[in-house]
Amino acid sequence: MTASLDTAPATSTRAAPVWKHMASGRVVDLANLTADDIHWPDIVAALSRIARFDGATGNCLYTVAQHCCIAHDHAGEDETARLLALLHDAHEALIGDITTPTVELLEHIDGARDYPGRLIASAKRYIDRAIFGAAGINPTHAATYEPMIRALDQRVLATEVRDVLVCAGGKTFWGQLAAPLATRIKPWGPDKAAEEFAARLGLYGLDGRGAS
Repeated sequence: MTASLDTAPATSTRAAPVWKHMASGRVVDLANLTADDIHWPDIVAALSRIARFDGATGNCLYTVAQHCCIAHDHAGEDETARLLALLHDAHEALIGDITTPTVELLEHIDGARDYPGRLIASAKRYIDRAIFGAAGINPTHAATYEPMIRALDQRVLATEVRDVLVCAGGKTFWGQLAAPLATRIKPWGPDKAAEEFAARLGLYGLDGRGAS
């Protein structure tokens, strides 16, 4: 899910770095992440292999990369809005897709407090700043798009519930959802998801294929 875009990044209290091995073989320090650490082919590789909904989709692999592409394609004509929609879950390339049920379970174990959720949101904001910086987007400017990105994300979620999830007996726990998109989702699989995500990055001069 999309994190708030306007809060200052979390500050690590660890003296030691937090190393993350990426698909390219690069190793980045998550505790001191900067825009210079963002290698777009690594973002593409990870997002095209991470399954939405922990992989609990009906007879298909539906990826985070495709989710982001759908958001991009329905974000209107504003170029910044479209790029932010494409990148709204890009932090998952570095920390994975921590799903809502997982967050809620952590909060249940923590005694119904919201500390785990706030901590995860803080980590997402911290990584978003590096990713947005690498894309040439000022985080303060990005914050002005937050309501639109959040609303769009909810519409994409509603579309996913309709098209890629199986609701046994027609029952669902999702409650009241936003209006789904008119377009039906046909899952791409990892290879096409990677190609499509990289192609959209290329629209903004970002090299997702590692050609340069």
